[in-house]
Amino acid sequence: MKYYIFDLDDTIYQNPKDFNKMYDINPDIKLINLLNNCPYQKYIYTNATYDHANIILNKLEIQTLFKKIYSRDTIPSMKPNYQSIRDVENNIIFNENNKDNNFVFFDDLLPNLKTAKKKGWKTVWISPFYNSIKYDFVDYSFPDIKSGMIYCNKYDI
Repeated sequence: MKYYIFDLDDTIYQNPKDFNKMYDINPDIKLINLLNNCPYQKYIYTNATYDHANIILNKLEIQTLFKKIYSRDTIPSMKPNYQSIRDVENNIIFNENNKDNNFVFFDDLLPNLKTAKKKGWKTVWISPFYNSIKYDFVDYSFPDIKSGMIYCNKYDI
């Protein structure tokens, strides 16, 4: 089974630098449609708190599209710690009772992607610098999550 795992801030949601505007966001119909068209189970994996992730997902109106949120207060260690990635993978495998798994991880931070690649996950770098430098631990790179999802939905990565 294939699982899509998304970081939240600066991957799914472009976190504004002005803290006062952080929760002043609206649904993005194109993002909603792209996530809806993705046939795989989707998870959030963030170093933020569960409440922060839940607020953002609710404001974007995509909370029901994700099976679970893994956050700083729901798992024992944080990204890019290898144990953290292993814990998330083991939890998904245990809950799905499926040993043949394919994980695709979307994140904006290279250290997180590097660790996920060591675990055997496919990695997708979401960054405005996506085409400036190539890294051997980055399988795909895109300027934003919508571009990444269009490609992933079309080519079934």
